[in-house]
Amino acid sequence: MSALLLPNEILSMSAQAARLLVESGDGDGALLYLALLECGGDAGRAAARLRWQDARLRPAWERLAALGLAQAPSSAPAPAPKQDDRLPEYSRGEIAAAMEREPEFQGLCREMEGRLNRIFTDNDLKCLYTIYDHLGLPAEVILQLTGWVIHRERQQKNNPAACPRMPQVQREAFRWKRLGVDTLERAEDYLRRQEAVDAREWAVLSAVGVAERRPAVEKEREYIAAWVGMGVSDELIRMAYERTVYQKKAMSWPYMNKILQSWHSAGYQTPQQVEAGDRPPKRQAPSAKNQPQDFQPSQDRIQKNNDWLDQFLAQQQKGGG
Repeated sequence: MSALLLPNEILSMSAQAARLLVESGDGDGALLYLALLECGGDAGRAAARLRWQDARLRPAWERLAALGLAQAPSSAPAPAPKQDDRLPEYSRGEIAAAMEREPEFQGLCREMEGRLNRIFTDNDLKCLYTIYDHLGLPAEVILQLTGWVIHRERQQKNNPAACPRMPQVQREAFRWKRLGVDTLERAEDYLRRQEAVDAREWAVLSAVGVAERRPAVEKEREYIAAWVGMGVSDELIRMAYERTVYQKKAMSWPYMNKILQSWHSAGYQTPQQVEAGDRPPKRQAPSAKNQPQDFQPSQDRIQKNNDWLDQFLAQQQKGGG
């Protein structure tokens, strides 16, 4: 513990700043503030230190600026470089040492073997240690992640006993890391949203013309998740599908997505609202005060017209016409 008290290794935070961060309840804002303190207020270095994607970094900056704990830069600090999906090379000795010196990792291995119903090979252990050490996902998040991958594998194969391989778990772990799903709270929120997509998945696939029951592929599921998040009804999805096929002569997920996004932006929630919004506005009958002044001709004007008509007829008779 004495290493924490070495000169130049102590960060100073005011009680007011600590109180504001605690009351805000924003964990990312607090982490960004600590990173700024560590980096001497350098926004770029703090962003690189955290290695967050822009979707996670920007809201944290905005919260700190709103709390008055950091001056909002003229432009958001450059996001961390894109997560490198290249795998680190761990030796058998490094894995064995981690098993000995890190009881949490050892316990995680035993739990994962039970969940995936296999004794781990060296490659399985490397996959797991990559998730644990390289990606830095907490053990409880890794277990949530594994449960989700098992669920999807069984759903995809329609087999309640199917179990994924560790490389599949590793690929999903990299995806969760890119999405910022790296805490237990975020994992639980993410899985709640996935349950909502599960509940709607087949209804949406049916609405877009899929006749044979099957699970959605990954790209289809991304669109379905977006539509569920927007609160789009099955009726609107069916309507957008029909318009897509009419315009494109085939199903196009990106084209249909643009239709639904435009309806969502316009506030349309029912087919009736869409149809009403697509019709041109009715032309209103002119009101009395907008009528031309001679709309009800005066008696004098009627007499003048009659006189003109008499003269015209007399001239026609004289001319023999």
